[in-house]
Amino acid sequence: MTDRNELWLAQRPRLLAIAYNILGTWADAEDAVSESWLRLQSQNALDDIPAWLTVVTSRIALDTATSAARARTDYVGPWLPEIVTFTGPGPEEQAVLQEAVDLALVRMLQQLDPVARVILVLADVFDVPFKDIAQVVGSTPAATRQRASRARKTLGSAEETPSRVIAAAELEQLAGALGDGDLAALTELLSEGCVLWTDSGGLTRAARRPVLSAEKVTRFLAGIIGRFGMPELVVEPAVGGAVLRATSPDMTRMVVLEVAEGQVTGVQIQQNPGKVRQVR
Repeated sequence: MTDRNELWLAQRPRLLAIAYNILGTWADAEDAVSESWLRLQSQNALDDIPAWLTVVTSRIALDTATSAARARTDYVGPWLPEIVTFTGPGPEEQAVLQEAVDLALVRMLQQLDPVARVILVLADVFDVPFKDIAQVVGSTPAATRQRASRARKTLGSAEETPSRVIAAAELEQLAGALGDGDLAALTELLSEGCVLWTDSGGLTRAARRPVLSAEKVTRFLAGIIGRFGMPELVVEPAVGGAVLRATSPDMTRMVVLEVAEGQVTGVQIQQNPGKVRQVR
């Protein structure tokens, strides 16, 4: 049992990353992983415990994602992944940070139906064999492989050049310039087709539709700053990339900048207080 406990602890960061990347919410990811641990206790003999845990955690995450997809039809405004930061990350938290998918990809994955999302996360991020993925989604390996191909094309058609979260060092430089009052340091980087999403869940005042084009994004950001002043900016490591904690008199916003080919292609603004989580 001790060996099983040690194996579980070693696998837990990977399982958390899988579940979070599928679900986009940390509490649900923790619940899925905890449930897989409970189910493991009832298993007497397993040839490959890591593979078994991967399949079971993914199944639980798929069930949760399917229920969440139905609930999101009533969600107010854009839905963005939860922002998760750690207070003084220890070894396990560091492992989760290393395993996590880029937040730009997590956002894009939410465009897929839950089954396609699970398939891509397992196949393309965690290198799970299609025979195991087929067990998760209740299909054949061949059909699962075909569905993965279609899902890749869907994401590929959404964005010609894949975006990624801006590197921490670049974000630090940008935060410094913005802190000096230089909004142009950001707006000059906006791509012509830049998109800004604001997730508030109807709990705070926000744009309820994506803001499209560099010009409109610039006006949107200038409007916030004109009303509340330049926020206090702090760069923080989060699951999926570096983020900006922007504290203004009205509220604290968590900002994710997506970049491609040196330009900012997307701005995620998370201001739903229930979707900003600091894990100790």
